[in-house]
Amino acid sequence: MNWFSRHANLIEAGAAAITALVALAALIGVKVQLDATDLQQRTQSARDAYRSHLALASTSPDFASPTAACQLLSSNNAGAYAAFVDHLLYSAEQMLEVEPGWEDTFVQALLPHSEYMCSEIAPTGSTLETKRLLSGFKAQYCTNVIPCL
Repeated sequence: MNWFSRHANLIEAGAAAITALVALAALIGVKVQLDATDLQQRTQSARDAYRSHLALASTSPDFASPTAACQLLSSNNAGAYAAFVDHLLYSAEQMLEVEPGWEDTFVQALLPHSEYMCSEIAPTGSTLETKRLLSGFKAQYCTNVIPCL
């Protein structure tokens, strides 16, 4: 008991240091858990957006694989067609932010819309990922396409 009395200050300081380390570890653990939950939610949201686009494409085959995108853009369905392509780009934006490796999937989905995507009125993308996707698409596929005016 005498030893404890002589070293009480040192024991208290050690206990305080251990308590601080445990609290710091708990804070780090909470941050890691919150980041993982956020990534999981964003990934699920991106998959839902892509799944929603697939459902939209199956109900609107004329928009999903147009025979003449420029004619669609000058028809009464111009707004609906532009919204369809915007929805495709939105799902690309969501997916590319959370999971790498989807670029080829979205390039293939954009190919039927080359006339539109290569035109001056085409969407430019709102995130770094979609801008990169669209610039790569244009560099690779717009050289042999007659774009919409």
